Amino acid sequence: MAHHNRETVTERETVQERETVQRDNVTCENCDITLPYDFYGRKAPYCEGVVYLEEGYLLRDPFTPESRVLQVAITCHSCSRTVCMSCSLFYGKAFCVKCIREEQHSFPEQVVNLLNKREATSNT
Repeated sequence: MAHHNRETVTERETVQERETVQRDNVTCENCDITLPYDFYGRKAPYCEGVVYLEEGYLLRDPFTPESRVLQVAITCHSCSRTVCMSCSLFYGKAFCVKCIREEQHSFPEQVVNLLNKREATSNT
């Protein structure tokens, strides 16, 4: 019986955690898009099992009924600007496209090629 009570308390705490998550907005310092987010960190309290490698701005996925999470923006490891996922790449750490461009000699050719391909696709 006591074990059942512990489960109920845990369930209640999970509901309270979900209720304390508040929606806010973050603006990309590269392209100026403003995106909603409801948690900053590596692991949103409403999404079990998903832990990002770096802290970022997370949003409950509005397109799925399950508790899935999307990372909508991060902080560039090099310049500390906040950038959306379209304006960043992850190579061991998160970098904004401006820093990758400015320091492309420091990145492997595959990373620079990926950035070139992404930019070519977005310009068409």
